[in-house]
Parts: sequence; structure tokens; C-alpha cells
Amino acid sequence: MWNALTKGASPLKHTPFGKPNKVQYTYAERLLDNLVLGADAATTMPQLRAQRRVYAIGDNPAADIAGANGAGWTSILVRTGVFTGAPGTNDATNPANKVVDHVGDAVEWIIESEMQQAR
Repeated sequence: MWNALTKGASPLKHTPFGKPNKVQYTYAERLLDNLVLGADAATTMPQLRAQRRVYAIGDNPAADIAGANGAGWTSILVRTGVFTGAPGTNDATNPANKVVDHVGDAVEWIIESEMQQAR
């Protein structure tokens, strides 16, 4: 469309911002931080960052898992979409911290992990 409108006079200058670009994950962390700080006035940012664990569930190793790993989040890959690897396998290029069959399995694993951390 740009070329048609400008009759090819100059290329469109653009910056793509899709997963796994870090900007989405940084923005999400800021939103989560603000939610926690707004709900608990006694919590400080250093306390929050020391205790924070963010989990990301996704079916696309190249986007969801690569982005979560790059942000330092715990990545969980589900076999219900783009990734259809056999049980016991993980993506070779962008391996997740955990691979499960379904989103429900991912949620159960997150809850179990949090319960173990609380002990």
C-alpha cells in the first residue's frame, strides 16, 4: 500500500515489534509490577523483583518461548498448536523450561511449582 501511495518514491521506514521482541515482555512486567504495587502498598520494587516469578505459556517456540526465555521468565511449551513434538521432546532451537500436553497441564505445573516454592 505504501508503495502504491508514494509511487515507490521511497521505502517505508518501520520498526517491527512482534514476539519475541523484548519490548512486549518489558511492558508486561511493568504492568504486573504496577498491579502488585497498587494492591500492596507495603511492597517495595526491590522486594517485588526479588520475589517475582513470571510464567509464560505458549505453543510457538520461535515466538512465545524465545520471548519468555529472553525475558528471563519460566517458559512452558504446550503441544496444542504450532509445536506438536512427541512426548518427552522439546524444541531444539528454543527449548522451554517445561513441556506439557495442554494449557491445563501448564497451569497445574505452575501451581505445583509455586506450592513447592512456598514451603
